[in-house]
Amino acid sequence: MKKLFLVLVVIFVTGASLFAWEPADLTKFPIGQDGKSWILNFGIGFSDTDYFRKDHIYILPLRLSLDKNVAMGDKKLPFFIGGILGYSGWGYKGNYYYYNKDYFFHDILIAGRFGYHFNWDVKNLDTYAVTTAGMIVYAGDYDRYGKFLFGVNLGARYFVNNWFGFWAETGINAFSWFDLGIAFKF
Repeated sequence: MKKLFLVLVVIFVTGASLFAWEPADLTKFPIGQDGKSWILNFGIGFSDTDYFRKDHIYILPLRLSLDKNVAMGDKKLPFFIGGILGYSGWGYKGNYYYYNKDYFFHDILIAGRFGYHFNWDVKNLDTYAVTTAGMIVYAGDYDRYGKFLFGVNLGARYFVNNWFGFWAETGINAFSWFDLGIAFKF
């Protein structure tokens, strides 16, 4: 039910946003961005609330991403490419179900990103849509494995000066549902 609600919110926001654009806005970077900027994001994510119980151990997802703005095509469309690293941990204390001891798992995210900047003509505001594809590697007390990750997110960054800002992303992927943190532009 939570995922369905999130999908409907993303569809509504995306649909409403499309009607607010003018065609010229699709071909330029947001104010304060250019086709050569790098953006480093560091933040924390929020996902499954089942882990917040007294018998669970949980480390919220931490993530680091680096994006490079790239003007593509004849019209210099405002895209970006990048990569993302993430870490999260979870486990159980004591006698949980059939386990007779504490155990813990480490989730490590390694992925690439490809996104598009939306231009609202608001200084220092950068809104974007991004797709993420990569792997989540599981390691821990019992046999674990890796799995493919594919995500689609909407995000926003607001820079308080030329190099420092805040960001948030929400969407559907297997690592976290909502992320927020700080951003550095260089």
